[in-house]
Amino acid sequence: MWGRRRNAEARLLAEAGETLAYVMQVAEDAHGLLRDARNRLEDAHDQVAATLGFGDGLPVNTVRAQLTQGRATWDSVDSMLATYEDMRASWCDVESADFDAIKAAAEFFTEYSQSCASTVPDLEGATESLLGLRNKLLELRVKVAPIRERAHTAMAAAANELAWSGPAAQGRFALEARLNAVGDRLRALDAGHIEVDPDRKITDWYRDVETEIADIRDGISRTAY
Repeated sequence: MWGRRRNAEARLLAEAGETLAYVMQVAEDAHGLLRDARNRLEDAHDQVAATLGFGDGLPVNTVRAQLTQGRATWDSVDSMLATYEDMRASWCDVESADFDAIKAAAEFFTEYSQSCASTVPDLEGATESLLGLRNKLLELRVKVAPIRERAHTAMAAAANELAWSGPAAQGRFALEARLNAVGDRLRALDAGHIEVDPDRKITDWYRDVETEIADIRDGISRTAY
């Protein structure tokens, strides 16, 4: 009877080991999907980051804040991946484990697979959003370029006209102060050091600068009379 009991326990332990091996394979497949999704998210993050910092009017501060939030997402995924890999490495030898250890491991790997199943779609959605953001930024760069060029051309012309007006021109110093302030705004726009306003487009801000420069140039021309 004792022998039959030991045989039954051995059979149950073997079956538990087979179940664990299956569960571990499912978890390994899920792990691969999660890792790939995480890497695609990082690649999309890098693609967005690569569009910034060229002084062409893209909203650097706002976009980098979004990228920081996205980075936090894959940092948490990295923790998941590392925890799994540590657990997986500790289960290279299933045959020497007892039933309770196998049961606990099976629960871990099952839960991990379930977590992957819910996390991968979230990562894919975040990746799609980042790629959409990159496309919007590239489109924005094209829209901003001609308006930005006009503003810079007008700024250079206003500075030249102000210089030619002479120090004795009426209101010259006030106009110079206004032009300097507009120049600061233009540089801030170029660098993307602005807070995006849902009611105002970046092209609108450049047009505001262009209009302000035009008003200053009108003031400069009046000092000539």
